[in-house]
Amino acid sequence: MKRQFLSLLLILITFTSKASTQALEFTGYYENQLFPQELNDKLILQDYNKLRIDLSAQVAENVSFNGDYICRLFHGAKSFNSFDFVPENVVSQYARDSQASIDSLRPDFDFEYSDENFLDNAYVTIYSKRANIRIGKQQLPWGSGYSWNPTDIFNQKNLLDPTYEKVGVNAFKLELLFGREAVLTTVIGIGEEWETSTKALKVKEHFLGFDLSACFVEKTQESFDYILWSPLSERRRLFGGDFSGELLGLGIWAEAAYNRLEDSDDFGQYLLGADYTFESGLYLIGEYYRNELGRTDKSEYTFDDWMRLLSADGENLGVDYIYSGEMYPVTELLNWSNYLIINLNDRSGIFFPWFDYSFSDNTEVILVGYVPFGEDETEFGEFGLGGFARVRVYF
Repeated sequence: MKRQFLSLLLILITFTSKASTQALEFTGYYENQLFPQELNDKLILQDYNKLRIDLSAQVAENVSFNGDYICRLFHGAKSFNSFDFVPENVVSQYARDSQASIDSLRPDFDFEYSDENFLDNAYVTIYSKRANIRIGKQQLPWGSGYSWNPTDIFNQKNLLDPTYEKVGVNAFKLELLFGREAVLTTVIGIGEEWETSTKALKVKEHFLGFDLSACFVEKTQESFDYILWSPLSERRRLFGGDFSGELLGLGIWAEAAYNRLEDSDDFGQYLLGADYTFESGLYLIGEYYRNELGRTDKSEYTFDDWMRLLSADGENLGVDYIYSGEMYPVTELLNWSNYLIINLNDRSGIFFPWFDYSFSDNTEVILVGYVPFGEDETEFGEFGLGGFARVRVYF
């Protein structure tokens, strides 16, 4: 992997030296993140070094190229078992349902953080006054929400760091501009067959100071049956929309999606948010989120629910959530923030203070702590104390 990355660097440097006619720009950043966390009454340490190289070029008058490549090397604790993040009685019930012992099942739930070396984004954009076509692995952010995005089936946010960059999505995207500010967006994510490909359509308009949109998405929903130990797939159709704007100095937004599934129960997801900035620089934000896929009582959380929470396509365990936060610029270079997430159904949550400091225009340091609260077997009550420290240097 390291040899491949070094070879790629050599190719990029060589190409950069020869690409004067296409004005190739070569930027990126280095990042280190230390992640201490309490697990099974022990403080474990995870750490990674990450290098991202960004490339962009104006290939022709109406054609541009953008891409980035990422290398991430993990250190410290790298091997884990999913059972360590699930309540004991839930694991015991799963073992009984599987007619097997916990010890015999544990190896099937081992996972490890492996070094990564991958093409994160790489796409060509062909544009004109009224139409843009983008082909390749690209960013597809949908929705107006900050901590959750019910209409976004392309990305999965980390609740504890919702603004962190997302991995690119392989897709064809066509944008057509009509009227004064309206945009029609069509996205096709290629699958093995047309039926399994993701199809998305979105219409966005600006009206009376508000951005309004409506969307439709069809995709193949993947899941896993842990009793039968087999993957499951079904067709999912999403009907949704969002809006955002300002009213009397208060920023407001909302987002909603109704999901119709081929075999499983249909469900809705809804979000309402607001923010405000005072003259002192104090910034406040709050969101309410309702997820009908969740449970209203912690006793109803199943093993599948917990595993879904831990997966890349994780959904929250409960139905009703509050996300709130404040940010205050202590100095020109130092911001102090506090955020709070609460599961209103099982009354658990996480409080996390956040400090970010900029040494200069190209160097930043972030320190974050996690303080969970709640009873045993609740969504956040099973969380251990933790946090992360991140250093990033741009070049």
